[in-house]
Amino acid sequence: MGELKFKKRLLVFLVPALAVYLCFFILPFVQTISYSLCNWDGIMEPVFVGFANFKAVFQDKVFIDSVGRVVKWAFLAALIQPFMGLFIANLLHGKVAGSGIFRSLYFLPVVISSAAVCVMFTVIYDNDIGLINGFLRLVGLSDWAHIWLGDVKVVFYACIAVPIWQSMGMFIVVMFSGLQSVSGELIEAAKIDGANSAQLFLKIIIPLMMPIIQICVVLSISNSFKNFDYIYMLTGGGPMNSTQVPATLMYARAFAGRKYGLGTAIAIVIVLLSSITVTIVKRIFKYLEER
Repeated sequence: MGELKFKKRLLVFLVPALAVYLCFFILPFVQTISYSLCNWDGIMEPVFVGFANFKAVFQDKVFIDSVGRVVKWAFLAALIQPFMGLFIANLLHGKVAGSGIFRSLYFLPVVISSAAVCVMFTVIYDNDIGLINGFLRLVGLSDWAHIWLGDVKVVFYACIAVPIWQSMGMFIVVMFSGLQSVSGELIEAAKIDGANSAQLFLKIIIPLMMPIIQICVVLSISNSFKNFDYIYMLTGGGPMNSTQVPATLMYARAFAGRKYGLGTAIAIVIVLLSSITVTIVKRIFKYLEER
């Protein structure tokens, strides 16, 4: 057999992709870091203030509370989306009549724009004509009815339920694809040994699917940290900042408050928090694999 040789002249084909990456990611990121060290209103010349913006960010109670919310959001998303996706995918993977139709129906919300979904849920959550309150009153549970997007006790959970639900189809499809690689012979051997459905799922399918689960958990967490549109369109961060997350606070400080230095500092903190959290999750999965 011939040896594969690396030809340096082929590196020229990487230039277009690297140029795009440099122009649209690296340079803007470096520029964001530079603005985070300045006091800038978007019009006048930026004034260098060092780490004053970061100090102000961590002294801002609204920001600290928003970080707590987004961590809670990431935890719930990482708990619900991958494992519920695996559970539903496992059901569809069996001999279920019309499983292809169900897969398409589950994936349908993913292709709908977030704006359309938010408008739909604004109506669903409505106090007077909403489906949820209407159903609760119909079955005699009027005390459970809420102003879902106005009650500070439930509004945050009502908001994060929307993106978690909408992207569930993607996780189902990813998990279903992963289940295709699980050996049918292994499943049959376990059934012959007397394993029931619960044992097959817990003892065989979940361990074999752990690399896919790790990817889905990381995706859930990263999506939660960078999410902006759902909160902005449903509540705008209100009422009383009870749904404010770092991404919406960044927008409020930078564009509404014209404090671009402060806003970019929040953006840098979001990147750091997301990176640290994902790294911790990867180390946890690596530890579990080595046990």
